[in-house]
Amino acid sequence: MDWFVALVMVVPAFALYSQRSSWLIDYLVWITVLNRGIRRYVDWAGGAFNVFSPISLTPLVVSGLLFLMVIKNYGSFPPHFRRILNFFGVALTLAFLVGIVRNQLAAVYALAEYLAPISIMGCAVMAGGNERLLDRWIKTIGWAAIVASAYGWYQYYTIPPWDAFWVRAVGFEGYLGKLKPTEMTVFSTMAERGPLAGFLAFAVIPMLVSRRWRNSGGWFSVVFIIATILLTYVRSSIITIGMAAILFPVLNKGRNTVQIMLLLAVVAVAANLGFSSIPSSNQIGARMGSIGSITEDGSFKGRIDIARYGLSAVLGNPLGTGLGSTGLAGRVNTGEIEAQASIGDNGYFAILFSLGWIGAGAFFYAFYLIWRQARIFEKMGVKNESLMMFKTLFVTGAVALIAGDWLSGPSSVVFCIFSGFAVNPAASLRALRERAGAKNHPAAN
Repeated sequence: MDWFVALVMVVPAFALYSQRSSWLIDYLVWITVLNRGIRRYVDWAGGAFNVFSPISLTPLVVSGLLFLMVIKNYGSFPPHFRRILNFFGVALTLAFLVGIVRNQLAAVYALAEYLAPISIMGCAVMAGGNERLLDRWIKTIGWAAIVASAYGWYQYYTIPPWDAFWVRAVGFEGYLGKLKPTEMTVFSTMAERGPLAGFLAFAVIPMLVSRRWRNSGGWFSVVFIIATILLTYVRSSIITIGMAAILFPVLNKGRNTVQIMLLLAVVAVAANLGFSSIPSSNQIGARMGSIGSITEDGSFKGRIDIARYGLSAVLGNPLGTGLGSTGLAGRVNTGEIEAQASIGDNGYFAILFSLGWIGAGAFFYAFYLIWRQARIFEKMGVKNESLMMFKTLFVTGAVALIAGDWLSGPSSVVFCIFSGFAVNPAASLRALRERAGAKNHPAAN
């Protein structure tokens, strides 16, 4: 049954790929958001938990089609983006060679996880600065976040039997709370509460800073998504949203400051009024209130311990442990928490640990080249809102990487789309040249 469902899920992707359709990105978003929820239902209906369910691999298959589109168009990319791709290629090739020897199948899974965001970035570059396309993709992500949030509240109040079945099968009772309504941490249709919170946080940031990227739900959608993040108990996602809200006007000469502050005030008021009626509001309030004394928190101290272990592990492994040694790939999708995979709670060390000194250096240098190219275009006169959003996400993401490797998960989709537009704002450059030509034309004098 699971193979049939997986096939049904990927067939539309092949049809979109055959047409070289930009809707393949939209489809990937929905597959990424829904695949784990579908998998849990299929496992429950079949009465057995399938560790290697092909349904979980459907986002990687769709991402693989995007990667093929990028490879086929490699020669048409601007030289500066080809250079970026080359550095990513060096990093992942070295890590994959080490990983396939040390981690076998997990290395293949991890390679696909890293190629997915790079492929999304490549497809965004292929858009050539088409801002209408950008808006559609970001709004699709926003609607997917709304659907995930709505199911999250349904899960919170009912504990669907297929979700309870999965929690028991992978041994997450206790870790995700009690299997009772309002007493379990929300993970919605995602693999776990962390990926859900990360995806929702990066999805809501563009909606928060600009009305342009809000769906028809407007401010209600923003409040609804943030409220759902609170049900995951993931404080780092709330910090990420707050940081982005501050950085957007700071990095962009005060742009949208009043609008952002007003919306944050609305969110705060709605939270105070709405959460008082939620059974677990006291626990949620205590969890989020601990942000003010984060250094005394057990989770924070645990991250310090991970950083100490990560430093010694990185220094002792100059070649790295290869792809597949950390995170979801390190568990090969079993759902079990392994000690070695915990280093993924610090994204920088997870990348250094997996890619090694040379690979990680090439990987981070590629991101530096993305930032540098965006700044070059900004100095040339490109000052559109998408470039402003990229700068905000870049700095916010650099800090958020301390809390986890969001670059190889669903959280990366928004960032990679804006990155692609930042390194190839072709439409904006054409508009600048046309304006400059009109000013210099004799008829204009």
